[in-house]
Amino acid sequence: MFGRGSQLIPVVTLQCQQQRGMANLKAIGLRLKSVKNIQKITQSMKMVSAAKFARAERDLKAARPLGSAAQAFYEQAEISSDKEAPKELYIAMTSDRGLAGAVHSSVGKAIRSELQEKANLDNVKVICVGDKSRAFFQRFFKDQILMVGSEIGRLPPQFGDASKIANAVLN
Repeated sequence: MFGRGSQLIPVVTLQCQQQRGMANLKAIGLRLKSVKNIQKITQSMKMVSAAKFARAERDLKAARPLGSAAQAFYEQAEISSDKEAPKELYIAMTSDRGLAGAVHSSVGKAIRSELQEKANLDNVKVICVGDKSRAFFQRFFKDQILMVGSEIGRLPPQFGDASKIANAVLN
């Protein structure tokens, strides 16, 4: 029965060819179901990000009067210092993490293009607020980084966050 003389005949060749060639109806149904599930997940992620964006925009509108008042105050204040301060200061505001890569790279590229136009970078410094800007400027302008602030802006912006950055700028 199982001797050397008997040969095995492949019986499942027809099924293998069907699996490799055209998909059967069940496989197509499973694929459609998974695509629909992915679409639902993507739609819910869009809704969550839209809600977060609306909340951040609302908080920003509430914080704008504070910024304009602080700007008016610093324009009228006369501040002098004994030590030699940098003549130009750039503040790169990005987040620590997230999916806003285009925003982070455009902030970095805008400041990088301005810094590359300058002949002398001795009087130019950069303050990086957020890990994304720190990583960007660490590669190109390591010597111009004056200070790095992270974990700022994880919650909606408060006066304390702005005062930390303002103190760093003034000192």
